[in-house]
Amino acid sequence: MNSRIGRKLLLEITACIIVAVVTVSTVTIMRSASHSNSLMLTHAKVGINSLMSSVKSQQDRLSDDINILELTLKQGSMNPGDVWDSLKKTESDFAAIIDASGSVFWKSDNYDVADFSMEAAEEGYTGIVDDTKAGLTIQSVKVFTDNEKTSGAVIVGMSLRENSWLDELKEENDSEMTIFSGKTRYATTVISEGERAVGTDMSDNVAEIVLEKGEPYTGTASILGQKHYVDYEPMKDINDNVVGAYFSGLSSAESDALKRTMIIVNILVSVGVAVVAVLVTGYVSLKYIVKPVKEAEKLANDMSDGVFGTSAIDSSKFGNDEIGDFVRNLKSTEDKLSSYITDIKQVLAKMATGDFTAEPQVDYIGDFAEIRTSFKQINADLSEIIGEISATANGIMTGSGQISEGAQILADGTTKQAASIEELSATINEITEKVGQNAKNAAEAGKISSQSADKIGVQNGEIQNMLSAMDEIKEKSDQIGNIIKAIDEIAFQTNILSLNAAIEAARAGEAGKGFAVVADEVRTLAEKSAESAKQTGDLINATIEAVGKGTLIAQSTADTMKEVIELSDRTNEYIGGISTASELQAEAIKQVKIGIEQISMVLQQNSATAEQSAASCADLNDESMHLQKQIDRLKV
Repeated sequence: MNSRIGRKLLLEITACIIVAVVTVSTVTIMRSASHSNSLMLTHAKVGINSLMSSVKSQQDRLSDDINILELTLKQGSMNPGDVWDSLKKTESDFAAIIDASGSVFWKSDNYDVADFSMEAAEEGYTGIVDDTKAGLTIQSVKVFTDNEKTSGAVIVGMSLRENSWLDELKEENDSEMTIFSGKTRYATTVISEGERAVGTDMSDNVAEIVLEKGEPYTGTASILGQKHYVDYEPMKDINDNVVGAYFSGLSSAESDALKRTMIIVNILVSVGVAVVAVLVTGYVSLKYIVKPVKEAEKLANDMSDGVFGTSAIDSSKFGNDEIGDFVRNLKSTEDKLSSYITDIKQVLAKMATGDFTAEPQVDYIGDFAEIRTSFKQINADLSEIIGEISATANGIMTGSGQISEGAQILADGTTKQAASIEELSATINEITEKVGQNAKNAAEAGKISSQSADKIGVQNGEIQNMLSAMDEIKEKSDQIGNIIKAIDEIAFQTNILSLNAAIEAARAGEAGKGFAVVADEVRTLAEKSAESAKQTGDLINATIEAVGKGTLIAQSTADTMKEVIELSDRTNEYIGGISTASELQAEAIKQVKIGIEQISMVLQQNSATAEQSAASCADLNDESMHLQKQIDRLKV
């Protein structure tokens, strides 16, 4: 960052950011540590509640077990030992059946209670008992009667030296668990040098609060040289005497490591935040302060050197604030001055070329407005002087131009007329040739039409001959039909005669057999003759029908030929008229051609005269235009 103000600003902001980050980090670490301590103590409290709840669950379990043993005893259906083996959950569970005198009727192998009394068991009880021999135990006792007399009691229990259920609680709660008998660790999950810390004592200050005062203790304590977050609760027996304590605690080793990690992470995050903040601050300072200031400095240097409008700024690269507005306003001032200078140069450049019509194109404001007024005054004075000269020159040029234009129009008109006459003459010649050719063609068409009429007459005669032949064919066909009918009748009669002959031959018997054969052949021949006559008759009828159709067609053709002959006659009349009219037109066109040739000669003479006049006027107009060009160089 090359800007001096930028470096100063960045250093000051960076110092502020570092102080703020360090302060926030310190407060955060302290509050996090406090929160971590509170969280660890809460965890220990949860563990102690879980431990006490587990003891209560063990008491409920033993109460259920004693009911089952009592029922077994009353029924006498099973051996109490077998029932107990199925009921006990840990190796430290014990049970016994006591008779009315207090003697043991049955007991488990690990039963070793010294302070049991039938008198104390009269009402039954379930709770913690500190036995002089068995130590701390959970016992459940229930008496049973026979004829409303006490006949014995059932006792079940569990030694609190059992560590297995404490290990399970530790896995569930992730905290150390301990049962104290007095101030001594009776059962524990705390490990010291690879061994359970059974037999070690709680600290005196904690024992004073928990054992002597019977109050809970929550806080920190040193256990075997290691700081722990702990919770102690006094343990009371069935007589409500404090006989020990419940303990749940968490080593501070993990929390201390967590705190160290948290401090390191916090420091790294703080450093990262500080770096990001410095980068962001640098970016913001660069965009919103340094860049605008450098742009302003560059603009000021250019204007002090007399350079305007060459610098471009990108206002999107700095902010919309006072500094940005200052740079944009400075750039606007430079652009305004640049536009004034450019406009003045353009007006003066046009004046240098004789163009006094140029006016300022920029809206001059403030003290610069007098420049526009001066330009307008100069243009007004020069416009008046040059205008008078231009008016005189325009008058001369206008007069000569009108004369030249009239002469040129006359020459052009005469030339165009001559050209038109020539084109008209050429066209008349073509028409004359075409009319003569049309007359010849009309005469030739008349001859061809006459020949066509003759041919059509001959064809009409042929068609009439064909009609006569068709009538004769029809007449002959009718005669053939009559002959066929006669043949058919003869065949019919022959068939009848052959039938009669066959009948007579049959009557003659053996003598008429030969005659019968002949008669049969004659009948067969008569049938074939009849069939042939019938086929021939069908063919003749078909021929007659075809001849009739042909006759109709021939008659229709003959009628059409008559109409064609009539049309041909009318065509010959029209062609004759066209031929006569074409001859008359050809003669008239010859006379028109002679008149046009005379007009063409007169127009050629007029065109030559008009061209000479136009040339003289053109010379005068050129001189006038030269004068006007000199004046036009001065534009007003």
